[in-house]
Amino acid sequence: MILALAGGLFAVLASMLLYLASANQRWGDLPFPPRLAGWSGLAFMVTATVMMLRWAGAATAIFIVATLAMTVWSVVPLAIAWWRHEPEGRK
Repeated sequence: MILALAGGLFAVLASMLLYLASANQRWGDLPFPPRLAGWSGLAFMVTATVMMLRWAGAATAIFIVATLAMTVWSVVPLAIAWWRHEPEGRK
């Protein structure tokens, strides 16, 4: 079970790093180059997939990692937009 939780955590972290490596990210300026975030995200994604493969079958592990990545890539941009939203009267 620890392997599954660690793999899930690595998948979420990898997805965040891959989002930050995107030219269209709205988080803000990064203290490190986006290229570093991209390569680190790829390494964490491979690590997460390997950890999940040791815990579950191939199809299940890949589905879990892909679902976590898609969830992060869907929720994080919306959360950032909501967080940075200014009410209409304050402009």
